[in-house]
Amino acid sequence: MVPQLPPGASARTLLPMVMYQNMSQGPPNSVLQDGRMERATFLETWRSLLDSNEVSKDFLTIVIGGVNATVERLAASNIFFIAKRKNANQDVFYFSAKLPRGVPLLIELTTVVGNPGVKSAIKTPSPAFTTNKTPQ
Repeated sequence: MVPQLPPGASARTLLPMVMYQNMSQGPPNSVLQDGRMERATFLETWRSLLDSNEVSKDFLTIVIGGVNATVERLAASNIFFIAKRKNANQDVFYFSAKLPRGVPLLIELTTVVGNPGVKSAIKTPSPAFTTNKTPQ
């Protein structure tokens, strides 16, 4: 404890610290916990959305090394696995999520597991999220 000091005086003390105890956890996750969709609902919604409601981006250096680890990591961020299929030599994964105000996100990730390169396509019924498309 630091003793009370008169104006202009000084004193020495030690302040014990615990590393990383009060560190911020980073920005809050804005993806809601109730974003899981049933497979049939996902497929019906995906097919009903126009191409103009889709944003896609290629991530050339990302590698999905383990499918289960990736699914678990995304689930921890409230992005839920729906299905997986093969398309030629590539694996295609489908996920769902929900943003505040109930805005659903339908996510398709295409990759060759273990190799660099992931193509992401996100569809949503909310045009506000697709009007400012990310540059390719």
